[in-house]
Amino acid sequence: MSNRKISLSSVDYLVLARELSSQLRGAWVDNVYENPDYGYYVFKFRAEGVVKKLIAIPGEAVFLTRYDHPVVSRPSPSLTRLRKLIRNLRVEDVAQHDFDRIIVISLSRSSLNAKLIIEGLKKGVIVLVSGDWTILFTSQKMETGARTLREGEKYAFPPSNIIDPRDVTDAGAFEEFASERVDRFIAGKLGFGSKIMSEICCRAGLDPGSRVENKMQTIIDVARMLVKEAEENPKPKLYYSNGSPVDASGVFLVSMKEFEQKSFETMSEALDEYYAAMGFEARKGVERASRELEKLLKARERMVSEASMLKLKARTLMDNLHLFQTVLDSVKSGKEPPEGVKIVEKNYDKRIVRVLFNDIEYALEMDSSAASNASKMFEEAKKIEKHLSEMDAKILALKEAAPSKILPKKKVEEKKWYEKFRWNISANGSLILAGKDAGTNELLVKKYVGENGIVLHADFVGAPFVTIHDVENPSQEELEEAALMAACYTTKAWEGKYASLDVYWVKGSQLSKQAPPGQYLPKGAFMVHGEKNFIRNVELKLWVGITDGGEIVYGSLGKVKAKCKRYAYVVPGNRDKNKEAARLVDKLLEGRTLPRKEVARLREIVRSIIPGKHCEIHYASPSH
Repeated sequence: MSNRKISLSSVDYLVLARELSSQLRGAWVDNVYENPDYGYYVFKFRAEGVVKKLIAIPGEAVFLTRYDHPVVSRPSPSLTRLRKLIRNLRVEDVAQHDFDRIIVISLSRSSLNAKLIIEGLKKGVIVLVSGDWTILFTSQKMETGARTLREGEKYAFPPSNIIDPRDVTDAGAFEEFASERVDRFIAGKLGFGSKIMSEICCRAGLDPGSRVENKMQTIIDVARMLVKEAEENPKPKLYYSNGSPVDASGVFLVSMKEFEQKSFETMSEALDEYYAAMGFEARKGVERASRELEKLLKARERMVSEASMLKLKARTLMDNLHLFQTVLDSVKSGKEPPEGVKIVEKNYDKRIVRVLFNDIEYALEMDSSAASNASKMFEEAKKIEKHLSEMDAKILALKEAAPSKILPKKKVEEKKWYEKFRWNISANGSLILAGKDAGTNELLVKKYVGENGIVLHADFVGAPFVTIHDVENPSQEELEEAALMAACYTTKAWEGKYASLDVYWVKGSQLSKQAPPGQYLPKGAFMVHGEKNFIRNVELKLWVGITDGGEIVYGSLGKVKAKCKRYAYVVPGNRDKNKEAARLVDKLLEGRTLPRKEVARLREIVRSIIPGKHCEIHYASPSH
């Protein structure tokens, strides 16, 4: 894993602010947790029975998460105080402050107004202020020449030189910087930072090392373009190098086009995946503990080896007492040592002789007997082992402390309400829903089909009910897409290798649970009254493709072909669909490198799309 920290820009924070406003407005603060060793807070919100968790890392990032993140079980006094202040406050709005890397969450309850401020700038903090900007809580006390962060003081935003390109009416106002280098002007004088500087230069074809001169209007125009994309057409991305994520952005960065990319619906999702892969870096105190642990473990390894060698030598001495005693006597008398023993060194000043026996070197005291030398070696080994016992206690304490990096726990999947059904999105953006079994068929018709809603059903026993959600007058194209689902997901027909089925559609008002006299309607079955509108000979053929952004699209040829360059079609067959799904994804990804987890995810999506248990896949030719 790379140790590089993510670098979010003011454009990224603009995307985040708009997303968070949409997803948190009207929610209530349920609780807040922290992990001080890794410097992050987890804010828990509830909205209409749904729990949403916001990760806030002062000085770094803020995003909604679907993972479980480790937090301390015993809150600190400051966290306890924050909990009392913030619980049961309602989110009124989420906004970006002055196009800076600062998120302001406006909160209220009855007559109480407050703001939760999350600063993403270097040395940023999390602050809760009252309606008159008095600091009620700060994650870190601070006193600089520009501001004082302490409870009871008035809050002041950190000093910033960032320029909002939307407010620039005359690029000539920057004339004094004409002699500045382009990179320094954009990153420093305009306050955009190196990430946006690289993107502006890339889009405008500017040399970062050249002088600004007459390029000011171009720079401002490209900056405005980036802001407009962030506001009107954000395209959150995660960028990978060698399979590991290296950065994220709220809009597509041309300057990062050489990196492998993955698209996301929201910036939060991109950041969530980044931190799931890269983890959270420990704060300095924990880093020092981690380094100390590493040193202790290496020292312990050396000492264990030394103690083992001493005991081995001592046992060898005891097993060969006569031989080693002869060696010591020969050294003192000036005679040659016995065969099998080599004298390496005689140090008469220290009264030590070093001898080699069976490729092991022994340091023996000349004035001690061989038995005494062995005894002293045993004693030295015991001293080392006693020291090891003390060292092990310290190692255990450090191991129980936080590691240098921590990863979130399992992902908590928050299913959308429609994910209980089989679902797809039509070419027009409408949600098409199909029952998966008798229970979901019953639920679909009773809860999600109105009097004037459209319901489709294949003319085949056991077929699912299908509807186009909240669309009373669908286009012919939408009807055909829904009919395709009705036919293909009639499992008995698919496994029976039918080539096509007739599908009919009716209004919701034509369905009832009133069975004819003497008959019983099982769960998931409905009586159809009145005229049926038939769509004849609907082929059991599903097209599946992948977009440049890595999204799986399925349905009719027209829809898939419009969004994907690579695609195939699936029909009933004899091959195992699990193996075929894996082969299909590998084929669609040829020439592209994605992390293994992402490949596995795509395989599971395709597996779930293919009806029944068996299939046959045909890969599209360029003529399609």
